[in-house]
Amino acid sequence: MQHKGESAFGGSRFQSGVCGGADEDPDDKNAPFRQRPFCKYKGHTADLLDLSWSKNYFLLSSSMDKTVRLWHISRRECLCCFQHIDFVTAIAFHPRNGKYAVIGTYDGRCIFYDTEHLKYHTQIHVRSTRGRNKVGRKITGIEPLPGENKILVTSNDSRIRLYDLRDLSLSMKYKGYVNSSSQIKASFSHDFSYLVSGSEDKYVYIWSTYHDLSKFTSVRRDRNDFWEGIKAHNAVVTSAIFAPNPSLMLSLDVQSEKSEGNDKGEDVEVLDTMPSGRDYSQAL
Repeated sequence: MQHKGESAFGGSRFQSGVCGGADEDPDDKNAPFRQRPFCKYKGHTADLLDLSWSKNYFLLSSSMDKTVRLWHISRRECLCCFQHIDFVTAIAFHPRNGKYAVIGTYDGRCIFYDTEHLKYHTQIHVRSTRGRNKVGRKITGIEPLPGENKILVTSNDSRIRLYDLRDLSLSMKYKGYVNSSSQIKASFSHDFSYLVSGSEDKYVYIWSTYHDLSKFTSVRRDRNDFWEGIKAHNAVVTSAIFAPNPSLMLSLDVQSEKSEGNDKGEDVEVLDTMPSGRDYSQAL
C-alpha cells in the first residue's frame, strides 16, 4: 500500500512526521515516515486523547491532564491553554456548515439531532449482527466523509465502520487494530483515500477507504481486512491523524533536512514559510 500524507501520533507528547520504528533504515526512501520529526510539541503532562487540524494549520490537542492546547505549525510554543474540570476526550474544529449534530453513546448508538432546533432526527445502533459484538460498545469517534454523505464511526469493539446516511446502511467495516477500552478514533487523510487510527497494541494502522475488489476472488464487499501497521510507540497509541496538506508538509521536510547540517544538536525550528496564523480568534 502506498501512503499519501503525514500523520501525527499521540502519547503524552506528540510529533509530526514520526518514523515507523527504531530499526528502519534512515535512507529508505520508501518508508512512509522520515526517521526524524521536523517539529515536536511539548506541554501536556498526561496522555493525549485527541488531535484536530484546522484548514489553516492550527492544531488542537486534548489530554488526560484536563487541558486543551492550541498550536500552530509555524510556532514551537503553545499558543493557548484551555483548562477543564475533567478529561477532554474529544475535540474538533467547527466545520461551520453542519445541518445535523451527531453524538456517540456508551451503548454504541450514534444519535442525530437537527442543529437548528436540537430535535431528534434518527439514530444508528453500531454493532455486529452476531457474535460478541452484537451488543453495542462505547462510540469513541465520529467523522464525516464529505461528498458521499457518509460517516466514519469508531467504537470499543475494535471495529471502524463507514455508514451511508441516505439509508443508514453499513458501507464498510475496517478490522485489524485494537480498541477495547481506549478513547481512540479513526480519521481520514486529506483526500479521503485512506484512514488512520492508533491502537492499543502500540501500532498505527492505515487502510484504504475502498479496496479494489477486482484483485480478490473471494472477499466480503462490506469488510476491509487489508491494513498496514506501523510500530509507533512503546505504549498505547491514543491518537493518530493525517496532516491537512501533505505536499506543503513535505516541502518543509526538505527545507528542514537542509537546516540539519547547520545545527544537528537541536530539533529543527519550524519554518516561518507556513501561514503565521496570528489571529488566533479565527481558529476556533
